[in-house]
Amino acid sequence: MLNANVEIKKWFFNNIDSLGMQVAVFDGFAPDYAANEYIIMTGRTSSQEQGKSGYTNNCTIVLDIVTKSANFGYKRSEEISNLILTDINSDTIITLGTGWDASSLSVESIRNLDGLSPLDNVFRTIITYNIIITQI
Repeated sequence: MLNANVEIKKWFFNNIDSLGMQVAVFDGFAPDYAANEYIIMTGRTSSQEQGKSGYTNNCTIVLDIVTKSANFGYKRSEEISNLILTDINSDTIITLGTGWDASSLSVESIRNLDGLSPLDNVFRTIITYNIIITQI
């Protein structure tokens, strides 16, 4: 059995990158030099559901869309999230590498968080996806 999170991470990165949003995508955390808009792929979990005829895994990935500015409001982070949700939703066909098959993708939750400070106002939209994939 291989780590299913690796395949899901690659698939999400490629799909988000193909949207041409000019928003950086980071794995796990954003470096200090990150621009004022970026996406962090985080919170990846995977649990094996069955293993007799392949390894079926229920995977979760969290996309944390971060925008920083002197303005107030979620408008820009929600615009970015809508672009992602339009591209990656339950109708999306998931094409993974050889030896993997995806049978389901759904949005578990969408949350908004903020952090206000004298230097930066940070507005985040967090999307949690569930994906069922099988290593065949």
